[in-house]
Amino acid sequence: MSRSILFRILLLFMLVRSVGATAQQGVVPSMGTEFWLGFLQNYTGAQRLDIFISGQVNTSGTVTMPLVGWSQPFTVTANQTTTVTIPVALAEHTTSEVIENKSILIQTNDTVAVFAINFQSFTADGSQVFPIQSLGTEYRVQSYKGLGSFSPGYSSELLVVSTKDDTQVEITPTATTLGGRPPGVPFIVDLDSGQTYQVQADNPQDDLTGTTVVGTDSSGACRPFAVFSGVVCTNIPAGCTACDHVFGQNLPRNVWGTTYFSVPFNTTTGYTYRILADENGTSVTVNGGAPLAMNAGDVVEVNNFAGAACFESNKPINVAQLMEGSSCSGNGDPALLILNAAEQSIDNVSFATVVSTVINQHFLNVIVETASIPTVSLDGNPIPPGQFTTFTANPLYSWASLSIAAGSHTLNCPDGLIGYVYGMGGYESYAYSTGSFTPVPPLVVDSVDCVNPGNGQITLASPIPLFAPYWTTLSNPNDTLAFGNTYTFLPTVSDVYVVHGQQFISQCTDEYLFSIELTTPIFTDPTINGQPAASIQVCAYTPVQLGVDVTPPSSTYNYSWSPAATLDDPTSATPIATPASDTWYYVEVSTLNSCSVAYDSIFVDVVGGDVLAFDAEAQDVALCLGDS
Repeated sequence: MSRSILFRILLLFMLVRSVGATAQQGVVPSMGTEFWLGFLQNYTGAQRLDIFISGQVNTSGTVTMPLVGWSQPFTVTANQTTTVTIPVALAEHTTSEVIENKSILIQTNDTVAVFAINFQSFTADGSQVFPIQSLGTEYRVQSYKGLGSFSPGYSSELLVVSTKDDTQVEITPTATTLGGRPPGVPFIVDLDSGQTYQVQADNPQDDLTGTTVVGTDSSGACRPFAVFSGVVCTNIPAGCTACDHVFGQNLPRNVWGTTYFSVPFNTTTGYTYRILADENGTSVTVNGGAPLAMNAGDVVEVNNFAGAACFESNKPINVAQLMEGSSCSGNGDPALLILNAAEQSIDNVSFATVVSTVINQHFLNVIVETASIPTVSLDGNPIPPGQFTTFTANPLYSWASLSIAAGSHTLNCPDGLIGYVYGMGGYESYAYSTGSFTPVPPLVVDSVDCVNPGNGQITLASPIPLFAPYWTTLSNPNDTLAFGNTYTFLPTVSDVYVVHGQQFISQCTDEYLFSIELTTPIFTDPTINGQPAASIQVCAYTPVQLGVDVTPPSSTYNYSWSPAATLDDPTSATPIATPASDTWYYVEVSTLNSCSVAYDSIFVDVVGGDVLAFDAEAQDVALCLGDS
């Protein structure tokens, strides 16, 4: 195996390996093998706490409450949903600002999706549950105000679930808490793995939306935690009956997006949407309307909105869609749906509706790129294109709202989709996302250097002091090259050098990558249809395969051909050209980091195809009287 091929394989390995980190780089998978969650307080106490687990392959696992000794094994059949019921007395949180041991841990042998519902007769809501690799350390909470006629009790609330020992979070509430903590004043909570901490607003009319929950420096990036939020019971909007419990899991604010879509809840006349800003100077448009100026923590709420909406902003935002009480929307009951950004989609997911004797209507809202409509399927059956409607403000995307049967379903679109499942009936409702996944981002390399091998030694240095630092290469991670925060050496090959160590305050493991590429000259010789040649004569639109032989050979070169209009892939090493007239094609060949570059060209002489003569012949036909 050549070194260049080995380098590419190792680079791909690092890209895949980076998924194991927390959601610090924008990766938001909704499927995984380890999930942490907790249940908020429901109206008069939950009647049933259910977890729905589904996957694309047969698997098994265990649901545990690690700190109370409860566990239950389970199995999952591919494309079906397994339900695990959690003991209410052990798992429902009913206190404010008390450290408890009520976390729930789901562990599986293969990848699954997890959803949860907190059920009480006439007050229920569900949430998608994110795997541990999608959790973060900085959150700004999306919630709602409580029901003002009941105090205390029907309050806005949030819940922190710790996944690691020595986790320390700083909570800055936007309203006075039930424990008397004032708004705008941060306080610290120390948690170990599996511990939980619920916070409720003192005044039910207050709203904890905008509250920040942030891991401290001593906690670090290696101790992710989950944050859930909602209300014990509320009217949405105020005055619209009936009261319902709402809850959902929050995304870390570093993975918020700038484009969101909402779709009307089926059989309702309107819904509420809320926009939450994280930074000062945020500007948001809804369906291309006048910009809304927002600062960090600001909330814009619109009630009784009837149509589909496209939300676009200059800075990351969070958008929630809330189902309204049936007295205002004609059907349904309050439910909180925290939307996925357009950047987050999934190509295939299994999900389940809620099992309830009251909820008898179930629906699915699907959002896809308009060009992908022919490829969308539900339970293996194509969704008719006529079911989709284009977003007026962004025609590149379209949506469909479908009635579905109770039970398990599989949704598929090779180019990615966003789906929301919800249901309603008899003053009860639920709503949650079917899942999301943002492709793994490029590996973060902290510096790229082009080095002339004749210039002698170079020195690499860690950007911050690390405890117990040591150096390796990406191509040979088991070979320690040196110890210390700096490394001086004479480079003889191109490689990525890595310094590993621990942060002094949090003791979190850290690493920084330095790409060193030698400026070795490269040379090219043009080829046509796989044979050495610099020009060819063809008829118009005849396919011609262009190419160059590169010395030294490598699989990591980058190619850029122009003009691109008549090429099938201008970044290919061997594109197919179909010119209509004489054309010079130019190619730039560069190394991985463009430290070495070569240029070449190929001329395609297009011969005209004039028609010199033709014969016309008429066939006997039958004519009616008066025809010609």
